[in-house]
Amino acid sequence: MSARDSAPFHGLLVPGLHGSDPDHWQQRWQTHLPWLHSLTLPDWQNTELTFWLDRLDLAADALPSPFVLIAHGFGCVAAAHWSVTRPRRVSGLLLVAPALPETSPRRLPAPLTVPARLVASTSDPWMSLDEARRLARDWGCAFRNGGDLGHINSASGIGEWRRGFEDLRWLLSQRVSRGTALTG
Repeated sequence: MSARDSAPFHGLLVPGLHGSDPDHWQQRWQTHLPWLHSLTLPDWQNTELTFWLDRLDLAADALPSPFVLIAHGFGCVAAAHWSVTRPRRVSGLLLVAPALPETSPRRLPAPLTVPARLVASTSDPWMSLDEARRLARDWGCAFRNGGDLGHINSASGIGEWRRGFEDLRWLLSQRVSRGTALTG
């Protein structure tokens, strides 16, 4: 058994378009939580969903299942679509400040079957709070109004985003409370 396999939780950070800079909360979380890994892409500007899904497949192969997906921006779309078709691989989703380019499908091929929380900002330039609330309802996610945080990224000045840790704790508690249902 490797050290990777003995961690109490496993998670994959899925940045949005353009990736996450060193001041982004995702990068800061990865520094503090060694069980988090980050998706890497050769082209962070590519908005083709199949491109992202293929890269998620590659990243998932390096992790034991099930694991949590912690996504931002367009990464939320990719993570939600990926998890719908691979529910046994995913124990939960934290979807932060989703962004849907015009070419991106809004609807999922099926409802989410794992615990999920979508966090949105009242001042996000990429998606209104009402649209984010509708998206959470359509996808079957718990919803949290994150307040006036812009796109909930490094430009928001939130540092490591401590309030987001509470969302992560909620997600991990859902994962634990479901127990064997997640691995069956």
